[in-house]
Amino acid sequence: MTSSVPRTEADDPREAGAEDATSLPGTALVEDSRRVLVHLLQGPFLDGRREPARYAQLLRDRAGIEARLADLFLELVVDDDAQVAFARQSESDPDAPKLLRRLTGLNRLDSVLLLVLRQMLLTQSSRGQRTVVSEAEIQQALAAYRRTTSTDEAGFAKEVRAAIAKIQRAGLLDEQGDDYEVSPVLRLMIGPDTAREFIALYRQAGVGGLEDPADDAEGTDGAAEDV
Repeated sequence: MTSSVPRTEADDPREAGAEDATSLPGTALVEDSRRVLVHLLQGPFLDGRREPARYAQLLRDRAGIEARLADLFLELVVDDDAQVAFARQSESDPDAPKLLRRLTGLNRLDSVLLLVLRQMLLTQSSRGQRTVVSEAEIQQALAAYRRTTSTDEAGFAKEVRAAIAKIQRAGLLDEQGDDYEVSPVLRLMIGPDTAREFIALYRQAGVGGLEDPADDAEGTDGAAEDV
């Protein structure tokens, strides 16, 4: 049943002024902020380029959203330049219960792929470009790893495709026709220190072609180094 009573701006929070989009301290989050909160919890991240309205709401009501995340032992990471944001476990209390369990079940090839994609991301983003790669480019980048693990080229190519699919399901690769765009959030999720640790392990196993991270301090705002 519909009502014939005209709706006013006050009746619809989506049509209210900007001040109505911000939650008051000690009160429940406004509806749009609750939607942002759920999106962050569902993961893997919020992309402001694809969802500018939701990202704008995050920035408007950041304090309120951060407070709700803190109640769950989580913290918010935001990269304004890349317009991406995600929630991660807070490191302030190592004994806190873990709520987020993402990117689990990665094998060594999956991890190497993440490092390779991160290198590609850093190279392209430093030129102000989107990072778009083809499966052939990924296969070529991982060729050095194949030589240390298998002589079965066709079988290894199948493993690489499975790794690509896994990273794609995690939201870190977006299919663009025959290519894939690497999400800029990958730079935050795998910080320089973590990348160096993995690269050192792979070098010990004889894997070459993985370069030491060289993130610019001003490009990371310090966020990546805390992941």
